[in-house]
Amino acid sequence: MDIKKVVKTAKTISKVVPFVTAAIGVATLALAKYEEKQGNYSRDFPEVENEMKAKIEEVKKA
Repeated sequence: MDIKKVVKTAKTISKVVPFVTAAIGVATLALAKYEEKQGNYSRDFPEVENEMKAKIEEVKKA
């Protein structure tokens, strides 16, 4: 009896996991696009973040 419950639960979880993964991916992409609009490019270019911010500010002031 317990094995059947475990198998049923595992099947349910295996059906739900792809949808949860896709939802997290969409939310992450939306957050990245929002940060780009705000001028934060650290997700795409973490190694040059400070240099990019300085250049963007320089262009905005010009």
